[in-house]
Amino acid sequence: MFVIDWLKAVLKFLLVDSVVNILGDLFEQPLIMWVLIGWGWLSVLVMVFSVIDTVGQL
Repeated sequence: MFVIDWLKAVLKFLLVDSVVNILGDLFEQPLIMWVLIGWGWLSVLVMVFSVIDTVGQL
């Protein structure tokens, strides 16, 4: 039982607490940071789909 409780505590720390801290920090950012973050994610998605498309053509 101790191992399961420890594992749940570690997962809560990694998933829940980290996500809450990241989102809390993001909401304090100015609008230009949101634009840059969105542009970065869009760039990553384009690169991933480009790699998938290239592998599909091989």
